[in-house]
Amino acid sequence: MTDPESPTSEQVAALDGAVAELFDGATVKGWVAVQTEHFRNLLFAQQLGCWILFTWNDGTIEIEEDYPPYALVLDLLTDTFTDEDRGDLTVKWADAERRDDLWQRYGIHESPGHYMGLAGNPRKRS
Repeated sequence: MTDPESPTSEQVAALDGAVAELFDGATVKGWVAVQTEHFRNLLFAQQLGCWILFTWNDGTIEIEEDYPPYALVLDLLTDTFTDEDRGDLTVKWADAERRDDLWQRYGIHESPGHYMGLAGNPRKRS
């Protein structure tokens, strides 16, 4: 059964390679990049999941995995994201003109494990 509040697979697939800026008022607090990939769940059914990389303006990073029913993706698609440390942030998705530049800087260029290691390390991302 599909939750009517959940994004569709098509909506999630459209986020592959997307980057958004996260604002607190007029101040950019961070960036979020999304990479999608197909995987098989415990019942061996094919599903679309995604990795979501948060890069904060203080240099820290976090990477999260999201899959049906897409809790994080749903928040990001509502244009308001609540971070427990940073509060409510406005999500502004980059248009095609800025997307490539932002992806170069804040996109997912390594395996998710790489970013997990960086997130667990107190040193900031270079």
